[in-house]
Amino acid sequence: MAPMAQHRYFAFTDPSGGSGTDSFTLAIAHKEGDKAVIDAVHERKPPFSPETVVDDFCIVLKPYRISRVTGDRYAGEWPREQFRKRNINYVCSEKVRSDLYRDLLPKLNSGQVVLPKSEKLVSQLCGLERRTARSGKDSIDHGPSLHDDIANSVAGVADLITLADRAQNTGFGIGIYGTVID
Repeated sequence: MAPMAQHRYFAFTDPSGGSGTDSFTLAIAHKEGDKAVIDAVHERKPPFSPETVVDDFCIVLKPYRISRVTGDRYAGEWPREQFRKRNINYVCSEKVRSDLYRDLLPKLNSGQVVLPKSEKLVSQLCGLERRTARSGKDSIDHGPSLHDDIANSVAGVADLITLADRAQNTGFGIGIYGTVID
């Protein structure tokens, strides 16, 4: 969906190094009523230049007036540095993807997230599996030889909407690192 002036947009990225099988993905969303609306999903499949993908994604973020993207801790400082060079603040998610998936499920089931039409996204979401380790800790991840890069970005941006909504309802704001501050 094209950006609209009345909405505040959020972005989540799942970086990749450009080789192997993982895609570099980006999801953009806004809040509409009590729903998180996923406006855009972008994917670059390998092989690619990670720096070129960051360039492309920063161009995508600009019309949505997004100056901050959240992502995982992949590759240490590299993604933060690359986005920062292009005037986009890269913030590391406080949640790992398994927690993002766990928190996404009730939102999907209650209709609080409006997904774009994407067979690939639906396939990735349906391919997620919950496993319980010997320690009793649950984890959610893609099955063998499957992918979850798009699903990860969508789950992440849906979580950002929830965090922003919670911060607004409590009178607190979201700090630079994604934590709630007053």
